[in-house]
Amino acid sequence: MFERTRKQLTIFFGSILGVVIILITAFFYLILQETLRHNENQKLEDLKNKMAQQWEHRIEEQIKGKRPMEREAKNVEWIFLLSDELIVWVSPDGRTQISPSRYTEMSNQLLIWAQRNEKKSEHGERFYVEVGGERQTFVVSSQILNDAGGVYWMAIDISANAALLDTIRLILLISTFVLLSLAIWLAYFFAGKAMVPIKKSYYRQVEFTTNASHELRTPLSVIHSSVELLEECKDTLPEFEQHVLDSLQDEVKRMIRLVESLLTLARSDSKSSQMKLDNVDLVQVSHQMYQAIQPLALKKGVHLQLDLPDNDHGVNFIVGNVDQIKQLLYILLDNAIKYTSPGGKVTISYRASHRGRTTLQIADTGIGIPKDELARIFERFYRVDKARSRELGGAGLGLSIAADILNNHRAYIHVTSEEGNGSIFEIEFHA
Repeated sequence: MFERTRKQLTIFFGSILGVVIILITAFFYLILQETLRHNENQKLEDLKNKMAQQWEHRIEEQIKGKRPMEREAKNVEWIFLLSDELIVWVSPDGRTQISPSRYTEMSNQLLIWAQRNEKKSEHGERFYVEVGGERQTFVVSSQILNDAGGVYWMAIDISANAALLDTIRLILLISTFVLLSLAIWLAYFFAGKAMVPIKKSYYRQVEFTTNASHELRTPLSVIHSSVELLEECKDTLPEFEQHVLDSLQDEVKRMIRLVESLLTLARSDSKSSQMKLDNVDLVQVSHQMYQAIQPLALKKGVHLQLDLPDNDHGVNFIVGNVDQIKQLLYILLDNAIKYTSPGGKVTISYRASHRGRTTLQIADTGIGIPKDELARIFERFYRVDKARSRELGGAGLGLSIAADILNNHRAYIHVTSEEGNGSIFEIEFHA
């Protein structure tokens, strides 16, 4: 129970820490990516400005007569370019000039676009070139020069930025994985720390319940013995005192059942005793409990039926504790009979499920359980109809004990019920 709660707390806190770590990592990566892209756009803008200034300078020289017009397209000076920048320029008269560059493949690609007059985004777009098994990354663009200066295609090598971004992405992924692992461990550690006071309070409560139950058993036994002695001379008592004696006997029996139930739950919670496991024959145990509880059914006027299988094929054998299985059957049958009106029917049957497991079914034609109450019927001290449960001597602990027995046997229970049309309890055991 505590380990399951600790795991749930670990998942909860680990998820919160994980989301925070992922958000911080993603935010850092996006900021870095945006910074690098801004840097690339700035370099592209700078190159556009340098090309525009170079063209304006040549126009001014032409106006002053320092540079003849016919030589304009032949002697472009590319000294303003950086080593990672390259340009292909097509002048208005159709002449093409290529800046000297070490990026041969990219220069050829710019030339192809220029020959096709294939325009590129003015804001830049990425283009990849494979050279010697390595990928080079460029940001490319095309621009029209003012004052009839023609069109030029430009490219800037941003492979270093791309490699940096890839490296940082890998580092962030590894760091995120490490931090998530650390966050899960910390969540598990602190969940354990948070469980310490809860465990102490829980075990104190279990110890108190166990001690109180033991202490109450002796005086209740004395009271019960005294009431039984008074029963022997009941006929000599006045009618009112006989009625008081009957009420007292009923309350003492109810208190004894309540104390025994509390003691059973306390023992189950404390795990103080190891459960002895044997091969249990469900047919034999069902028949024994059928015979044991038959008088109660007859007294209530309820028909109790045991449906035996045509052949067992070994499906009726399970590994479990025979005493606990008997107690489980008694609780379910006792509840079924209590909440079934006279003339009703309670049926015990079992079969092999489609998964090869043994399924025990107890069905009744009783008052049923409201759908909104089904999820809570196994809670301790919970009663669907509190007034009727108290009238019938119930304390709301029977199904809680049944749930503990099912948990000890790693069995599953499925309850279907319709108010006014009875209930079906299906228990699936591990074979």
